[in-house]
Amino acid sequence: MSPKFHPTPFLRLSKFIILCLILFACVHPVFAHANLSRSEPQANTALAESPAEIRLWFTEPLEPDFSRITLRGISGAIVETPPSQIDSADPMQMFLTSGLLPDGLYTVVWRVVSAADGHMTAGSFPIAVGNATFDAAALIPKVDEAVASDGILVRWANLFSMALAVGSIGFWLFVWKPLNLSHISAAEIRLHRLIWTGWALAGLAGILALLLQVSIAAETTLLGAIKLDMLMDYVGGTRYGTLWLIRMGLWWLMGGALFIAGGKIRAQYIAPLRVLALVCGSGMLLTTSLFSHASAAQDELAAVAGDWLHLVATALWLGGLIVFALVIPPVRQQSEDASGAVGRLVAGFSNYARAAVAALIVTGVYAAWLQVGSVEALLTTVYGRALFVKLILILPLLAISGVNLVFTHRGLKNGQMIWIGRLRGLIGMEIALVIGVLLTVGVMTSGAPARGVIAVRDAEAPPIPEISSFQMQEDDTLMTHLEIIPGTVGENTFNVSLYDLDGNPITDASRIRLRFNSLDQNIGESELRPELQPDGTYTISGANLSVPGNWRVRMTVARPGEFDSVIDFEPQVNLPLPPPAPIIDDTIPTFARVIAALLAGMGLVSMGGFLITLNGLRWSGGGDWLAGGLVVVGALFLITAAGSVNALERSAAVITVRDVWTYPGTITSEASVYMTLENQTDRDDRLISATSEAASDVTFHLTQVRDGVARMRPIDDLELPAGSSVSLAPGGYHLMLEHLERDFIVGDTFPLTLTFASGDEITVNVIVSEGAPADDSQN
Repeated sequence: MSPKFHPTPFLRLSKFIILCLILFACVHPVFAHANLSRSEPQANTALAESPAEIRLWFTEPLEPDFSRITLRGISGAIVETPPSQIDSADPMQMFLTSGLLPDGLYTVVWRVVSAADGHMTAGSFPIAVGNATFDAAALIPKVDEAVASDGILVRWANLFSMALAVGSIGFWLFVWKPLNLSHISAAEIRLHRLIWTGWALAGLAGILALLLQVSIAAETTLLGAIKLDMLMDYVGGTRYGTLWLIRMGLWWLMGGALFIAGGKIRAQYIAPLRVLALVCGSGMLLTTSLFSHASAAQDELAAVAGDWLHLVATALWLGGLIVFALVIPPVRQQSEDASGAVGRLVAGFSNYARAAVAALIVTGVYAAWLQVGSVEALLTTVYGRALFVKLILILPLLAISGVNLVFTHRGLKNGQMIWIGRLRGLIGMEIALVIGVLLTVGVMTSGAPARGVIAVRDAEAPPIPEISSFQMQEDDTLMTHLEIIPGTVGENTFNVSLYDLDGNPITDASRIRLRFNSLDQNIGESELRPELQPDGTYTISGANLSVPGNWRVRMTVARPGEFDSVIDFEPQVNLPLPPPAPIIDDTIPTFARVIAALLAGMGLVSMGGFLITLNGLRWSGGGDWLAGGLVVVGALFLITAAGSVNALERSAAVITVRDVWTYPGTITSEASVYMTLENQTDRDDRLISATSEAASDVTFHLTQVRDGVARMRPIDDLELPAGSSVSLAPGGYHLMLEHLERDFIVGDTFPLTLTFASGDEITVNVIVSEGAPADDSQN
């Protein structure tokens, strides 16, 4: 006779999946750790005049009451300014109105608290205003990996208490009640006491966790955080405070359900009330995941769901082990068939322990990849070493679980009483190992993830961009170019190029004299005499531009049979550019995230489906429901992978370059390249460098006309706001090709590679033309 189909298990599974999907759909985690993304003015930069404000961009929304910027002078004293503020339109921006600052060196100091996980980050960078002497040492940030012992202990206590509360209720629901062992009164009493102990400790741990977060935000000790006004401000004004209120509300509801279940009510209501208590405990664990490193992931929903499943599996396993160890003695003493009763307990506990171990393995591997990502990070960071110790402790745990599943269960089933004593000893070893694992987790959650630490360690300041001052003048007989490299205070190279009015180079000058006068300071006159070089330019080096400010460079050109030409150039000379701030990037490429989410999702779905099938779709034990959780969370991972694939497709060919051209020119001249850039993405970008085989150097410039004189000002990069179009055209922005490798003739083409801050590179063909060509989009 074929087995009769019962729809009830499938209806239960459907309801369970729908409930989980609704729960996670309502979750909106954000990135954890508020790291400095960029600043205006840029870190480690020299400014000609005082900035109107100092604005910092962070990777996280900030807690306004616990984040600030201060400005310190060269002596270290705080400069009096209005208080810093969070931008009302963007909680990731904070600014300080600096006022009119006198010339000097200043240090911008920031200390912020993330609204995502409550972690505090701090840092500083120098800026120079006016004629201040600037230390051009590279600004490489340092990462503090120190973890406070109180933070480790509080986080460990939180995890342990939640495991005791959730695991003891889970043991009663999924092991004790189905086996009908309530007649063993001593064990029943121990179990109920353990449930209430876990509940009480979870409440105490919640209070300690709040004090810890307040102490971090307010820079005080745990005892110093016990101030009613401080606690009220933090709870009422921060994201963590909101999550903490939800957690404590769930804790009270959990206690209420347990209290009613332990009173004089009908027996059929006890289990549903304890199910409600278990749901509340799982919700409390979700608030922990929403305020953890998991919320830092780029794939937020999958990472938080995986972290929550990891916590639930840990709680059910560890809490169940502690209960198991405590109920074995009374079961052995009061049961008529001690080995049989303990054997059934082993079988019942193993039912959901298998699912818990499967969840721990898959989600643990994913979290390790997400937060560590390399062998170097595993072995050389505090987070990585703690994870390594955790892995060492987990291996014997899995071995002991295997022994209990195979040998202990078989021995007890055969009536061998000796396995009861062995079982309690093995469970005791498991408990000790899991407590050690939770200590390593306390270390990991107290510090910075290893991937971010390595990103900071490996950060290098980009090379100082090569800039120059270039000016062009023309009189009745002569067209002159003066290029000053790098065009800053100190040693410079002066390149003079001469042309007749038809653009032909002149190389027969008998003498060229450059006389230097500061227009701002009376420091006297100095002189240089450039010499003709094989490439047709007249070149010489010297430190004549010795102070910042406005200068006059008077050029006298003597040629055979011609009157001397006298031309004045007025360059503005600034202090040398310091190295740019290093670029710190710990983001994970989309393709790698797709593969990781896909593998994790397939692992969870396949393991969960296997365990559900193995249990015969009965949905009567914890293993069935936990296996269902694996399937649901695995589905979220697969959905995330699919979404990332779509994002990857949308991100292809999103920066378009069109109308790329330059004027004809000779090998002895420079050439300006013009184009139109279209940023079709939803993120800001920057054009940061360019290279071409047609020239030895490519620099960025902006031409400005002042008092009828065209002046070129070098720029470091070119901003490309999201969804905008930027035009490089004569009289404005352009790319300067310096030291050409050949003459440019109308109709010629040559390649030019553009590099953007996002990491994209686009190679385009530059057309030599007398004017802008027809639209020729390239991307």
